[in-house]
Amino acid sequence: MQTNELISLLSASHRPVDTGWLRRTTWLCAVFALAVTAGLVLLTLGSRPDFGSAWLTIPVLAKALLGASIAGIALPLFLRSLQPGRTVGKRLPLVAVPLLLAACWAALSLAQAPAEQWSALVFGRYWRACLIAVPLYSLCPLIVLLLLARRGAPVDGQLTGACAGLASAGLAAVAYSLHCPDDTAPFLATWYTIAIAAVAGLGALVFPRFLRW
Repeated sequence: MQTNELISLLSASHRPVDTGWLRRTTWLCAVFALAVTAGLVLLTLGSRPDFGSAWLTIPVLAKALLGASIAGIALPLFLRSLQPGRTVGKRLPLVAVPLLLAACWAALSLAQAPAEQWSALVFGRYWRACLIAVPLYSLCPLIVLLLLARRGAPVDGQLTGACAGLASAGLAAVAYSLHCPDDTAPFLATWYTIAIAAVAGLGALVFPRFLRW
């Protein structure tokens, strides 16, 4: 068989590949993982005592919006990283935008408060719990995204893992906001950012071990 004949034979049996299923599945799984993670937070930690009156206040909404915006930016980047030839690195800094907005809000809050109150504003009462809870509750969505990544064709496992970690931490931050009683902007900008960065690093470290071709 000649090369041209082989190419013609392969082209004749060509069918369009549905790449949209991975996108649809990823978003559905993200919503499912968020629901499961929120359920775990409520079952293990419970909601904050004043949640009924506080859930529409700016501090509580800010925590949920920070997590949702990071997840909303990181998930499309995660999907792009599963398709060879599509660049992600140039768009990754977009994740820093909500974090920078939180940092600006924190700086403004500190500037308006006496210096002796800065420590309380930054550390709150449960900063250690935040550093543990957000990464811990990120594991559920992180595992889901790892399984989905194995169905794609990621070229850079570290980049895919970092995007998955950012998305997972964002979802976990939304879920943890149901419980977190510390509402100051400096607390949000400091400990949520550190926790999210830690999960991104975990994803970048773990994913390449499971995504080798």
